[in-house]
Amino acid sequence: MGLRKKVPSMHDVAVLADVSKATVSRCVNSPHIVQPATLQRVVAAMNQLGYEGNRAKPDAFPESTAIVALMIPTVRSSLFAETTYGVEKIARAHNHHVLIGNSQYSAENERAFLELWLKLPLRGLILTGFFDSNRDLVHKFAGRGIPCVVTYETLANDGVNYVGVDNFEASYRATAYLMSLGHHNIASILGPFSGIRRTRRRLDGYVAALAGGGIDRRDDYIIETEPTLRDGKEAAARLLSLDEPPTAIFCAGDALAMGAIAQIKDAGLKVPDDLSVMGFDDIDFAAFCDPPLTTVKLPSYEMGQLAMKVLLDTGRTGKQHRQYRLKTDLVIRHSCAPPGKQRGEGHPAIEV
Repeated sequence: MGLRKKVPSMHDVAVLADVSKATVSRCVNSPHIVQPATLQRVVAAMNQLGYEGNRAKPDAFPESTAIVALMIPTVRSSLFAETTYGVEKIARAHNHHVLIGNSQYSAENERAFLELWLKLPLRGLILTGFFDSNRDLVHKFAGRGIPCVVTYETLANDGVNYVGVDNFEASYRATAYLMSLGHHNIASILGPFSGIRRTRRRLDGYVAALAGGGIDRRDDYIIETEPTLRDGKEAAARLLSLDEPPTAIFCAGDALAMGAIAQIKDAGLKVPDDLSVMGFDDIDFAAFCDPPLTTVKLPSYEMGQLAMKVLLDTGRTGKQHRQYRLKTDLVIRHSCAPPGKQRGEGHPAIEV
């Protein structure tokens, strides 16, 4: 009679990861409250040992405990807060609970969450895009019968459900608007486009718009950074220090734009008299900053609502490939004007 292979326990995971059993339990049941580095270490130990925990099939759970997971890049953004609110409103109406993961714009953090969530009895998964390096994990969910919906992007070639926007087109038209005002020296401050597809598409749209207007791309006019107020301010300082500073800046995020405006003011300049600034998102504060920000409006709340509806419908019918492209708007306020001109009166939102 052969020896039975020992089934790894939570204690074994705790010893290997050098954490307590309580921490392992939190990683399994409430990963959103665990530090990302700890979560990664515990998930790595679980994978190394082949620990499956008390994994159960979703059908074994009553409807009142149905759980969906939502991945967002940061909890500090009001944009993603709106999306989360939209998801939760529909989920609550259908007796579903939302488990939130904050990737902090990190492919490693995102992967740790996905690896852990594959061990949980989820009813569905909603992603704010995903890193290309984690594509294999994303497709595993569908393979296990867990519906998945991607937001903020359109992924026609991925064969997955999505509720997103055309980031290329939106940034193209935003940049074209600055060109229509007479700007030729247009810089861009973007989030981490090296790994995030939606940000890369915004960069592509910006570059394509310049090319369409006969303007060459300047690498010193393109800054990749974290999408925060502080990083927007620091990026603007770099642009202002150039021998030939830009006359307009397209920021692929409102936080970056507001940080840039703060730096421009600190330099003794005025927006838009000396420098125009374009945002992207239209978070609530965009209309109330000084000057009010011209920006691309994203349907963040609607995306969350529709994504949850698609997830529920996919889980109910089994039908895949629900793909929705939502409209964006260019909201023209007071932060953009022709080079060297005084600010005008702003105009109503126009469709992008």
